[in-house]
Amino acid sequence: MTENVTQFQPILFILVLVAFVIFIVFFLSGHFNRTKRIEEKLDKALKENAEKKEK
Repeated sequence: MTENVTQFQPILFILVLVAFVIFIVFFLSGHFNRTKRIEEKLDKALKENAEKKEK
């Protein structure tokens, strides 16, 4: 039994590593999408303020 565990250890390690990397990529992409939306809202608000000042 212990021989089988040591045999699969590198495979399990690689699978865990791949899952972790995929999780980080999804987390970061979601974070960047959120910051992009915040920037768009800020741009919109600034443009509206500028239009109000012009009038």
